[in-house]
Amino acid sequence: MRHILLLWLLMTVQTSFSAPVAAEGKVVWVDASCQYFIADLGGEFGFYNWRTGLAPNEGDIVMGDTKGRGLVELRNATQDGDIGVIPMALSPTTRSLILSSPVNCNRRWKSN
Repeated sequence: MRHILLLWLLMTVQTSFSAPVAAEGKVVWVDASCQYFIADLGGEFGFYNWRTGLAPNEGDIVMGDTKGRGLVELRNATQDGDIGVIPMALSPTTRSLILSSPVNCNRRWKSN
């Protein structure tokens, strides 16, 4: 009985550490011309290239694996829909992310 309990405990601990952590962010900058947006993750900002789904709007709340790798799916709680994104970078400021956006992003060239 102890072996079964120990095995169950080990499986539970391993599962809890390997599951992706769902986080929440507020969209603070969007450039629809190049499909990039920035979300405030609380203490840092995430820079994302959205690939599928409706374009997020400033003020939208997105939830999911905001620091994942590759194509991840975030839930846009404001629009009640999913968006496929590629997390590109994290930064303590929005300015560095805006300046890192591709040159074809029209909003990059506007003063903020």
